[in-house]
Amino acid sequence: MQVFKFGGASVKDAESIKNVATILRRFEDIDKTVVVSAMGKTTNALEDVVNLYVKKDDKYIEYLHEIREYHAFVSDDLFGKGSNIEYKIFALFDRIESFCSSNISLNYTFIYDQIISVGELASSLLISEYLNHIGIANQWVDAREIIRTDHAYTDAQILWEETNKLVQSKYASIATKTSVTQGFIGGTSERFTTTLGREGSDFTAAILSYCLNAEKMVIWKDVEGVMNADPKQFSDAVLLRKIAFKEAIEMTYYGAKVIHPKTIRPLQNKNIPLEVRSFIKSDKGGTLIHTFEEEIEYPPIIVRMQDQVLLNFSAKDFSFIAENHMQEIFGAFAEVRLRMNMMQNGAISFAAALDNKPEKIAEIIKLLAINFTIKSTGHLDLITIRHYNEVILNRELASKVIWLTQKTRETIQVLCKV
Repeated sequence: MQVFKFGGASVKDAESIKNVATILRRFEDIDKTVVVSAMGKTTNALEDVVNLYVKKDDKYIEYLHEIREYHAFVSDDLFGKGSNIEYKIFALFDRIESFCSSNISLNYTFIYDQIISVGELASSLLISEYLNHIGIANQWVDAREIIRTDHAYTDAQILWEETNKLVQSKYASIATKTSVTQGFIGGTSERFTTTLGREGSDFTAAILSYCLNAEKMVIWKDVEGVMNADPKQFSDAVLLRKIAFKEAIEMTYYGAKVIHPKTIRPLQNKNIPLEVRSFIKSDKGGTLIHTFEEEIEYPPIIVRMQDQVLLNFSAKDFSFIAENHMQEIFGAFAEVRLRMNMMQNGAISFAAALDNKPEKIAEIIKLLAINFTIKSTGHLDLITIRHYNEVILNRELASKVIWLTQKTRETIQVLCKV
């Protein structure tokens, strides 16, 4: 069994879906499950639908219909006009409209997950039906029935024991060599839809790889593999042919976008190799992430996280920031499920850099404003450099207005003004 993951860029239109089919034909003789994301920028478009709906702006229906029509257009391109697949697509979006008209919850994260999931459901349906249409027999699997999670909407945690049983039971009954399912989404025991965090399709593929004891997991990207920096930001970025699990964990922890941060651990636990390959140049090798006996010499690896917010906490009674204060601050972040990307403790203050998530930041401030004075600074970049040297430090940091710096033997982090 191998697990393949195709992201939004690789399934963005009819031609892209045909390319996925071409890739899969090369692997017809092996058992595989295919995990797919929503098409192109569909998730972004559905977020607009969510925000309009929450604001009680009826324009959300118009936006939702536009997304539905695009999927119908792709269906027409793949199957011809008037196919029954188009009606299946319409049925998926009708369920979302039905949810919106009957929903009484004011919980933004709950609403978000119920609406946003239609992107993955629609793309996976189109791909599964197209593969069957051209003779690649497969079974469509609803990820919400096998990926069991808690109720932490938008950032659900996996219930591993239950998920493992559900996955193994489901896949034991699949007769075809190929199955198609959705990334990013799961479900609670009450059948409410949850999501695993943005870009969570990688994590879904890792969960299935773990539960199915996969021989290999492959992520198909629009780049040749994992680079030492984002090639859109750094023209001299180079391909990393091999990465040890430990280094991959460090990279994802510090914000490298090629792989979802939660992806590596399930694979490492069962020593399942991960390949990152190009769906554009699918015949070429990419990056292999695995356990290696030899020491790998890495070039400087640069991760830039943009749109960061710095929260600075100081106790209102002007006392030192001690263990009890830290416990309160960390407890609030854990309750809201907001991750600190960088932190620094001073005598009378504590600072944390985090992604700009206004709703969650507002919750943090509400929880801690009683005992702390809180200052917020936005429009910051967090630059992390692993395996740094003086040349790279001078090049990347010389002209920056630096707010915070942390440095170890292997890694330097700098929070700076844009």
